[in-house]
Amino acid sequence: MNRRAAVLAGVLGTWLAALALLPGCGFQLRQSGVLPPAMAHTALTGLDAGDPLHTELRLALEARGAELVPPEEADARLEILERRQGRRALSVGGDGRVSEYEVRLRLVYRVEGEDTEFSIPRQTLELTRDYLFDASGVLGRAEQERVLYDAMRRDAVQLMMIRLQNAAR
Repeated sequence: MNRRAAVLAGVLGTWLAALALLPGCGFQLRQSGVLPPAMAHTALTGLDAGDPLHTELRLALEARGAELVPPEEADARLEILERRQGRRALSVGGDGRVSEYEVRLRLVYRVEGEDTEFSIPRQTLELTRDYLFDASGVLGRAEQERVLYDAMRRDAVQLMMIRLQNAAR
């Protein structure tokens, strides 16, 4: 039993040492962050409530302490001015068929304070991803694009939150 306790203590000691070194290497757990106080009661406009982007934004704002309210009750308004997504061919194979595509997501937004001087001027986010096209898996292309658009939407929301958090500083 003493040998087992010694091994367990050694393993535990190794883990504790590793945890103690993590801050020194720059590792930090991801925190939700803090939004500007003027965004405590925020209206989200320019998107339908059933839109996946609206849902992602609502969850991200609420995780950072904002309460989504109707525009007439808002301290600030986060307005999505433009949302565009598309696809274009990047390369063509020797047989004249497309072998690689690029998918794009463009979001334009702004934040305006109601009865305050707080505002974030028009901001644009443009994200792109590319993928190889396999002609034998045509049915998989739509699913592959959907997965890429979902990932870009999540990335865009995170970038928006970072910009909003920076405005709080």
